[in-house]
Amino acid sequence: MGRKRTCELPFCKGIVEGTRNKRRCDNDRNIHLHQIISKNVKKIMKYIEGHETFTANDVNRDLFKGKLDKNEKGSMYRLFQAMVRENYIKVANDKKTGLNLYAFVGKSDKQEEPKVKSENIPRMSPEDLLLGKVREFVYSKSGQWSHDDWTWLSTREDVKVFGLSDADLGRVLEEEKSRYWLKRNG
Repeated sequence: MGRKRTCELPFCKGIVEGTRNKRRCDNDRNIHLHQIISKNVKKIMKYIEGHETFTANDVNRDLFKGKLDKNEKGSMYRLFQAMVRENYIKVANDKKTGLNLYAFVGKSDKQEEPKVKSENIPRMSPEDLLLGKVREFVYSKSGQWSHDDWTWLSTREDVKVFGLSDADLGRVLEEEKSRYWLKRNG
């Protein structure tokens, strides 16, 4: 484990953990950035704000001279997914050569969005939340994990809050693993 520091993303207040080459935010386990991406988040955001539409390949070509490997491109894609979720960028309707075409959500777009009262937002049940966390774990581990991975999952605060015993959590995990392999093989 490297030293802990705050997340590079301005919309996230989490703590980043991980090795020198791979860093993961504890607030959002999907934000997992390689070093080259995490060091250049502000540069990427400045690029995004200066272009009407762009693809991940445009960013790679213009900022990194096309030198990102496939893992670093995946890391940049996860960064874009987090930005879409936080309404920093949006996926434009049309596709450009089969790639996602992104657009910066400017201040004018944010002001036009109607205010939604929180009581109108459907809430997920605790069971759905837990199932989502377990499903994310199974998919991120490609249906296979070690005892250390299991220990990490069972001791996560956002999983322990559901109050399941290890046996019950294991049962849910094995059911989700079976679904994963059925979907992958069938």
